[in-house]
Amino acid sequence: MVFSEVWLCVRTGLAPGMKIRNWTAARKFLGDEFSIVRVESSHVEISSPNAETIQRVGKNDFEVMFSNWEDYCSGRLSRQALVQKTRVSKYTISILKHLGI
Repeated sequence: MVFSEVWLCVRTGLAPGMKIRNWTAARKFLGDEFSIVRVESSHVEISSPNAETIQRVGKNDFEVMFSNWEDYCSGRLSRQALVQKTRVSKYTISILKHLGI
């Protein structure tokens, strides 16, 4: 799968009001969840109970996560290392997992 296919899956597989459970490779599904507010051509807007404002997750953040997905899921790359590349790794990881990427 190439990133253009992943981005199409993100844009068509998410809908406003959809709830996504937080997921990490190390700890699997965690108790908290966030909601999709809007899906646009260049970003996804997310409402999280831990954030004071709507979070805007750009297409480039999804691309960073997708390009590191195998290393992250195998444990070769930590989430902490990803935070240095994208501040919204919590959302991109959980959304890609939710969509079965």
